[in-house]
Amino acid sequence: MKGQRLRLVYNPYAGRRKLTVQLDTVIRIFQESGNEVCVHRACSPEDMEQIASRSSDVDRFVIAGGDGSIHQAVNGLLKIPEDQRPALGILPVGTANDLAYALHLPKSIPEACKVIAKGNVFRMDTGQVNDRYFVNVASAGLLTDVSQKVDTRVKNTLGQLAYILKGIETLPSFRPFRIEYEKDGQQFTDDVVLFLAVNGHSVGGLRKLVPKASLTDGLLEVLIVPAAGWPETIRLLLNVLRGEKVSAEKIKEFQTTELTILTDRPIKSDLDGEYGPESSWHIKIGPKISVLC
Repeated sequence: MKGQRLRLVYNPYAGRRKLTVQLDTVIRIFQESGNEVCVHRACSPEDMEQIASRSSDVDRFVIAGGDGSIHQAVNGLLKIPEDQRPALGILPVGTANDLAYALHLPKSIPEACKVIAKGNVFRMDTGQVNDRYFVNVASAGLLTDVSQKVDTRVKNTLGQLAYILKGIETLPSFRPFRIEYEKDGQQFTDDVVLFLAVNGHSVGGLRKLVPKASLTDGLLEVLIVPAAGWPETIRLLLNVLRGEKVSAEKIKEFQTTELTILTDRPIKSDLDGEYGPESSWHIKIGPKISVLC
């Protein structure tokens, strides 16, 4: 689209810093497609969110980074009234790039720029946990805070393998936790090792995890893995990772627009690979956001 004002915000440490070496190419493609481009090098996750929240002066807000960077951008953009909010463009240069996968965005940076330049808008669901939004997944329990604990340099070098190795390291010290929630007028209590509320198609690069999930249906896909003794728990987790939940009868899976989760002790949550609110959680579908894809 011609004559658009575009703000490009990039995480200089994401994905082996591959955006920084192509920055001139990115700016050239955007300018040649008629965009007036301004560039912001983010110095922190909070900086990404803050600059996004102040971007009512542009038509397109482009974030270059992984799912965590997109998370920060969306939480900033949703502070802007909808009639003043720019459309979100994504240059997927992170490790897992779950949302980019769900949106079928090209892996090539120049090709992703061309998609943004075309200006086709997709209206996408978001999720909300207490006062924070997420685009792909809200989670708690085993393995869910791994991305926050992995050193950026290790993540860029090993990719998804870094998550797996760090996850194995956390197993001996993990304690299951109890959740209480209401569904269809019934009260449920479960001791669990993993809780997920998913909006997108994949989590942490696991493409078959929630094949029924949709970015547009106004529903969240909830997945609960119970504590069942470590041998059985590990078997259930492997079923989840392989996308074989049908054969794991103990795993609970359902769709909802809203859910309140109470826990027996304070539990940290993870939203799109970033720290989320501590329990208890009021989880629901959030407002839609416009994405260029």
